[in-house]
Amino acid sequence: MARRLAIHIGAQKCASSSLQASLRLFQNSCNNNSFSFVFLNPAQLRAASNALTHKTKEPFQYIDRILSELKSDFSVISHEMLGNRPELVQAIARRALKRHGFEHIVVVGYTRLQSSYHISAFKQWFFRDRKKLRDDIAVFKDHALPWRKFSALERSLLAMALTGKDRNWHANYKKFSGGCTALSPQMTIASNHIPTKQRPYLLLEDFFQLSGFDCEDDLSAFDVRKNVSFHPAVVHALSSHFSSLGSRLSCFPGPHEGNRWLFRVCNRLDHASVNLPSEDGVFLNEFCGSIVHYLDRRNYPANLEYCHLMSVDKSYFEPENGLDPLPTVSDLVQVAQDTAEHRNQKDIDDFLLMSENAFMNASRAEIIST
Repeated sequence: MARRLAIHIGAQKCASSSLQASLRLFQNSCNNNSFSFVFLNPAQLRAASNALTHKTKEPFQYIDRILSELKSDFSVISHEMLGNRPELVQAIARRALKRHGFEHIVVVGYTRLQSSYHISAFKQWFFRDRKKLRDDIAVFKDHALPWRKFSALERSLLAMALTGKDRNWHANYKKFSGGCTALSPQMTIASNHIPTKQRPYLLLEDFFQLSGFDCEDDLSAFDVRKNVSFHPAVVHALSSHFSSLGSRLSCFPGPHEGNRWLFRVCNRLDHASVNLPSEDGVFLNEFCGSIVHYLDRRNYPANLEYCHLMSVDKSYFEPENGLDPLPTVSDLVQVAQDTAEHRNQKDIDDFLLMSENAFMNASRAEIIST
């Protein structure tokens, strides 16, 4: 068998943690040299990418060490930040072929609906990202919309709809595909959308099929779903608090800080008698749903191009409510204005205050316990 290296490029919020956990489990079950898996160090990758861009120094000491240690017939290296760095991926592939004895490289990545991607990113990072929260509020102010009448998630979704800063999978994979051309046929690229409740499949099995790894094992035992989410009170409390801070003020935790501590706080909230009002009673689902449909509809043409380029099932990307005419920016602003007029500011303020109090009580209990 020709020595093969699979480079898993993510993207972020596209089942990367689940796949990486499955790959670790599978590697632990192997008793021979047929399979190897390495989760790459993000700081080392970032340093290599910066050095490659600025041509400042030899950027590949870490990567060379990792590649030289891979002795299996089929090896996988993975990190989701690679999905944003096609030049680095191409450089790693070229080095693997020229210097480390690999005979074929396959780049594998996963995607999801842009609306779903953004919601997932918000619930993990953006709800505590002061700059992102301020930028979203600025978009509301630019359109004379009362930002305090909306949840931080609603603001984030509408701001993306109004500014057009969606993730473009076609443009992304076109860059990767172009980078593969120079090394063809020794380098190929493959992709798919992530598993969903409506379209389920075994992620590890799909990854091996895309990678060209022939595995006859029952892979269902290695199917890991890592979809841990923060308690709603944490999301509302921190997004509300950070939104009210001035630009020069700071507060813990930021977007990538204190995750383990936050999950312990969430665990306390899950076991506490927290009687928050229903979120749906304060922020109606219809508004978020209308923005999600707009984003899915707007991205559909580019998603079709991605599906054609990468041979991906296009039905996953079809908007649930059909291909009705795309609303204008003025239409979206009017919907937001109408929504704001039907909302009670006191109900919203009371809900956010109760969320902050619940979060602070759980946080205080966690701090005292340690």
